[in-house]
Amino acid sequence: MSQEDKIKQAAEIIKNSTYIVAFTGAGISVESGIPDFRSPGGLWEKYNPNEYATYSTFLTHPVKYWTMHMELREMVIDAQPNSAHNALASLEHKYGKLKSVITQNVDFLHSRAGNTKVLEIHGTTQTSRCLGCDKTFYFTEVEEMLDQGQLPPRCPRCRGLIKPNTILFGEQLPYDVLEQSREEIMAADLLIVIGSSLTVYPAAALPSIAVQIGSGLIIVNKEFTPMDTYANVAIQGMAGIIMPKILAVLDEIL
Repeated sequence: MSQEDKIKQAAEIIKNSTYIVAFTGAGISVESGIPDFRSPGGLWEKYNPNEYATYSTFLTHPVKYWTMHMELREMVIDAQPNSAHNALASLEHKYGKLKSVITQNVDFLHSRAGNTKVLEIHGTTQTSRCLGCDKTFYFTEVEEMLDQGQLPPRCPRCRGLIKPNTILFGEQLPYDVLEQSREEIMAADLLIVIGSSLTVYPAAALPSIAVQIGSGLIIVNKEFTPMDTYANVAIQGMAGIIMPKILAVLDEIL
């Protein structure tokens, strides 16, 4: 089947669906200038995650983590939602079909694009908290501390370490977010996976729920995924190109 035929098939499935959930990975943000951490040139090539991104390292050598974070923050600050993010926002607001976005990303680009229910299973850089008194800090507050040379940033109230609300290696994924994600997929009649290799567990196991309950499954990713054979349609390509094409066809057939 040609890519054009797959795009038409995906649009037809979306047309006939009423409760759509999206599941996104690093691939959707690559086109916004945030490299996939695991790909060549990604963050893990420069910073060994076992040295810079574990919870135990954060507690004992927080400067290492924050050194890596300083590079990540430049990518996040400069990044803007791309056409794939905007397509998902349109599926929610223009078409009224998308009910939630489950994402492995920590860049809060879905929220900036306009999606209202975003479940961030790997956490977010948008907020941080003090490990001493649990005070919440917003992105701009922490960035101001970093700009003033505070490395690592500490809570002005109790001098405790400030940690971004991202999940480091050695930490459990947030149980409440995982449960909400499972509930959303169970309620959906269609799951659209975008930009995920579906190889990072336990998050990658979530799309299999859609297959188990008989929901529709569309996959848009640059490479093949282990779930492609279970999908109603799997399209290989850049999300920022494929998703607008799907919506263009959807406009024609609605």
